[in-house]
Amino acid sequence: MGKLTDDEGRVKVFGFRSGKSWKMIIAVLYYALAAFILVTSVINEFRYYKFEPIDVILVIIKYVFIFVFLFSPLIFLSDFKYTYNIPLFRNKERSKSAIGMIIVLGICYMMMQLNIYVGSNLYKSSVKEYTLKNTAQAVAPYEKKMDSDKLKVLLSSLQVAKGYKVEVSTDKEFKAVLIQGNYKKSLITIKSPKLVNQKKLFVRAKSYGTVNKKIIEGDWSDVKEVKIIKSKKKKDQATTEQTTTKKQTKDKTKKDK
Repeated sequence: MGKLTDDEGRVKVFGFRSGKSWKMIIAVLYYALAAFILVTSVINEFRYYKFEPIDVILVIIKYVFIFVFLFSPLIFLSDFKYTYNIPLFRNKERSKSAIGMIIVLGICYMMMQLNIYVGSNLYKSSVKEYTLKNTAQAVAPYEKKMDSDKLKVLLSSLQVAKGYKVEVSTDKEFKAVLIQGNYKKSLITIKSPKLVNQKKLFVRAKSYGTVNKKIIEGDWSDVKEVKIIKSKKKKDQATTEQTTTKKQTKDKTKKDK
């Protein structure tokens, strides 16, 4: 920014350049009021409101534009060296400077309003609803023993989701749904006697959440087949039965001969 005074000792700050008392009094009052508004707004906002990490960044950006808005006369109309490199302000012509100030204030105002909207509940609700509707779940069922009544399923976690709706079926089209339920966590264990001795099982899921007291559901995930493991007893029993059948067949063949 450089020195506050020029070679002749005149103050470069807007409002103090002419050295007239009434202008300097107005400038002091304005800058003091602008500083008071800015400082108290920042303190009150961070003291009384809770923010998510992204909201903190948005609030900081908002106050940068508020600072430029409030102190634009000091930044753009003072006689500091950098102002001579800014279009509309370099020649210090009143008409061009007025147009430049209108543009600066307009941009700051629009950016503040945009920032406020992005941080508002309306914007957050619309983003949350869009996320819920357009994010399909990823489903990863664990292996399951045939004689077990439990099925463990891992779902992709979605931060904005209130819970997950899960369905288990014996066919890919889910015409014969065995189990359906709502779960809060992304790693779930489904327990039901209906799961016992099922040769084929398929799982799908979708997230849901509340937006403005309305339930919003996402799309169903891709259908995933559960890998069924036969229990050791049943395997041994099946092997024994096969061995017995073969033996009986051999004995019968010998008799016939």
